[in-house]
Amino acid sequence: MIRVNLLAADRPTKKKKAAGGGGGGGGTSSSPGSIQAFLLLGLFTMGTVVLCAALWWWQSAKLKKLDAEIAQAQQRQRELQAIKAQVDALEKKRETFQRKVDLIERLKAEQSGPVHMLDEVSKALPDFVWLSAMEQTGAAIRFNGQSSGLTSVADFISALQRTGWFPQVDLVSTTEASNIITYGLQAQFKNPEVAAKEAAAAAAAAARAPAAGASPAPAKR
Repeated sequence: MIRVNLLAADRPTKKKKAAGGGGGGGGTSSSPGSIQAFLLLGLFTMGTVVLCAALWWWQSAKLKKLDAEIAQAQQRQRELQAIKAQVDALEKKRETFQRKVDLIERLKAEQSGPVHMLDEVSKALPDFVWLSAMEQTGAAIRFNGQSSGLTSVADFISALQRTGWFPQVDLVSTTEASNIITYGLQAQFKNPEVAAKEAAAAAAAAARAPAAGASPAPAKR
């Protein structure tokens, strides 16, 4: 009769398995240094992601701010262009009205000029001086008449100049016959207000213009 000891044959197998199992467990275990490296790499990766996200958010906010400022500046430019267009239109209207006013004033002055001229001549005409003719060519006035003497003619010239409407009066001819002086005068007729404005404008232009021939002072050494 044959006997088989199964328990005795099984024991070496368990030892082998135990030995094999011990060797496999030693192959798969991880060291503490590898775990720290993985943790540091993860932290570095996460920090990089957070930093990039923060930079992206900051640049996006800055870009939005610039876009808002550009839009505001463009809106302001459009408003200023509209205001400039209104100012230009008002300036054109003002210039048009000013031309009309100047035309009306000039026509008024031209209409009132002869009336003033005749009035001033009649006031300036002294005794014993008579006018026989008066001709006007633009601003030039020609007087022809008679007088009892040259003194009266001189008084007539002085009186015309004092009126302010005749800034220049010249005696151009005199003849005497039978104690009667026949004279001829040449005068310039001008509105004293217009003359004053022209003189003021000329003085202002002369004041603005640099002195002719003026040289800069030499530099001090």
